[in-house]
Amino acid sequence: MKLRRVTSKQVAERAGVSQTTVSFVLNDAPNSNISEETRQRVFDAARELNYVPDMAARNLARGRSNTIALILIKPHEKVFADPYIPNVISGLNHVAKANGLRILVHQVETLTGTSQLDAVSDLLRSGEAAGAIISGWMPEVSEVAQPLLDDGYPLVLLDIPDAPIEAIPCVSIDHLSGVRELTQYLIELGHRRIGCITYGPMTDLQVQKRLTMFRETLRIANVPIIPEFLRLGAYDPDSGYAAALSLLDMDEPPTAIYCMNDLMALGAIAAIHERGLRIPEDVSVVGYDDMRFAPYTVPALTTMRAPESELGERAGELLISLMNKKTRKFKQQVLRSQLIVRNSCGVVR
Repeated sequence: MKLRRVTSKQVAERAGVSQTTVSFVLNDAPNSNISEETRQRVFDAARELNYVPDMAARNLARGRSNTIALILIKPHEKVFADPYIPNVISGLNHVAKANGLRILVHQVETLTGTSQLDAVSDLLRSGEAAGAIISGWMPEVSEVAQPLLDDGYPLVLLDIPDAPIEAIPCVSIDHLSGVRELTQYLIELGHRRIGCITYGPMTDLQVQKRLTMFRETLRIANVPIIPEFLRLGAYDPDSGYAAALSLLDMDEPPTAIYCMNDLMALGAIAAIHERGLRIPEDVSVVGYDDMRFAPYTVPALTTMRAPESELGERAGELLISLMNKKTRKFKQQVLRSQLIVRNSCGVVR
């Protein structure tokens, strides 16, 4: 049996107003000069009839979709294991709701040429999304992004691209400065044997960049770079735990372990306790991100607080400004992380 859809005409008849008035009220049309009493009658009638607006018609009335797209170019397990994306979505959702917009999340796990990225172009050119935010920069993104930018489609990146893209709006967190500050903190405590546990494989461009900054900071401070102290994590605490055990079982283990995110640090802390060692007396541990559990590890975790929710908010605000054609000139917005010193680090004995 075909379900009958309640129409705006029926809402108008119930409220005793014209269909145009219903459209103005439910679409929150500016300068419509409709009294509050009439608005309430329309809302009451729509609720009583369980009226759901036709989105295609609403988009036509607005002149654009009320949906913005968040494109995630990340492996499946990383999207759900790391709080980064939920935090970004939380900030973005705050801005979207305030502007009457919805978020469509589209994930691209791997790239074969640009075939999967074609979905970004389709979302914008079809009008399904009024704008898009892309998280997870890869060089292939430019092949899709540049033509969209040239044609005037609103697009924002959450990463500063390595390859130049003309006039690309970017909002990002300066993680490399955070890595440098965290590494310098360990050096200032007297550590010269510093291990590193990444959060993912070396195919991850961000892992490569952070590892390069970590090693460069050691080099500038004349601290030995010990290749045997590098371990690769795999997005979850289990991998951090296994990596830390491997480091601790060396003949001459590190006195400090830099974990590229707090999930790796959580696993590392468990491994250190299991080996009967003390934190920070025997081994110091630092993380990155300042996840919610960081203050409650034993001991509390020293880490870098990354403003991920603010990143989502800033990206949303910039995208909406582009959609409303209020932004013609823009600069790359870069947010800074903050060192949070707790009890998991100490001076070398």
